[in-house]
Amino acid sequence: MDLGTILKVAHAVLGVWIVAGLVGRWVTLGQAARSTDITAVHTLLGLSARFESMVIRIPPVVLLLGVATAIAQGRPFLGPLQGAPIDWLFVSIVIYLSILPVNGFRDRVVLAAHVYELAAIVVVFVLMITKPF
Repeated sequence: MDLGTILKVAHAVLGVWIVAGLVGRWVTLGQAARSTDITAVHTLLGLSARFESMVIRIPPVVLLLGVATAIAQGRPFLGPLQGAPIDWLFVSIVIYLSILPVNGFRDRVVLAAHVYELAAIVVVFVLMITKPF
């Protein structure tokens, strides 16, 4: 197995870990927002903090592994900035970098940001798997 393949597998596994963190955070914060029991809210917020930790710490590693994978495979990950055409890899990086970290509880703007964050990650996954262009 070559270095590019090892990096690609690590990149994919940690990408799935991010999705798990996003969904887990979303579910626990949603349940906490609906709860009327302060003890349950406290417990759910503690659990959501663990998911939040995954969502904050893993993405930079995934980005670095993705760039390292592209370099190991000789792919121009910066697309047109490297004289290559715009492809799924460049679009994925642009979408990925558009995700801004946000925090909050019961805030519609934060909820919208979390929905966008999850949607962006799903789009990047679809682009990585299908490589439509």
